[in-house]
Amino acid sequence: MKDIEYVFMDIDGVLYRGNHSINGAREFIDYLIEEKIKFMCVTNNSAKTPADYSKRLRGMGINIRDTEIINSGVATVEFLKDTFLKEKDNLSAYVVGGEGLISLIENSGIKLEDKNPDLVVVGWDITFTYEKMKKASLAIQKGAIYIGTNPDMTYPSHEGILPGCGAILASITAASGVEPIIIGKPKTLIMEMAAKKISAKKEKSLMIGDRIDTDILAGRNFGIQTAIVLSGVVDKSEVSKSHIKPDYVFEDMMDLYINLKKSRKV
Repeated sequence: MKDIEYVFMDIDGVLYRGNHSINGAREFIDYLIEEKIKFMCVTNNSAKTPADYSKRLRGMGINIRDTEIINSGVATVEFLKDTFLKEKDNLSAYVVGGEGLISLIENSGIKLEDKNPDLVVVGWDITFTYEKMKKASLAIQKGAIYIGTNPDMTYPSHEGILPGCGAILASITAASGVEPIIIGKPKTLIMEMAAKKISAKKEKSLMIGDRIDTDILAGRNFGIQTAIVLSGVVDKSEVSKSHIKPDYVFEDMMDLYINLKKSRKV
């Protein structure tokens, strides 16, 4: 890892879990800043805005600005702008998701509509109900384009492993018979957007995550080195059983920080 100059990392399960920071997260970020290693947080969680995440991280002593964070909500809005808003000005969407996703969609110029929307956009929603599933399913059956911010089936919290966006998408897919267009990791769109912000060179980049099926696969798909930390949703046995292999495995961010620091001194 001695040649790493650009770092991409997930947030949930990597920098914090629930209401607590992950061991070594603060030290790792401070080291990146000190060494002038450029970084971007790339999270599939669309429930809040980058500003919300920055505020929460800073409250934990982790010095990350909102400009250093991109989530699947931001990537989804960019996708909608490039794909649909160019063709139709008065685009409408029914949005299932947190306040962050809803505000991002609304501020993009897309009208919020739950009767006959052009789009159904679904992110992680801790207030998901049968009524929301019904409205989304009916709209999709009428021809609305079905967009999912990310496929994560679970979400790591201080309570344990909770249902994620992928679980919500699965219920709507079961009801409507339609598979969503996925925007976040492991798709490369969000990685391309993040890389552009810091002018990253792939041969000197590292992706850090706690999930094999999204974080590590996204890094692999993007063509960069990958590191998994065992502080989120997977353990060593799951890593060893997976056919998708990360380049590095660390217990947590402290373990990664110590090894990165050591490798750069060689």
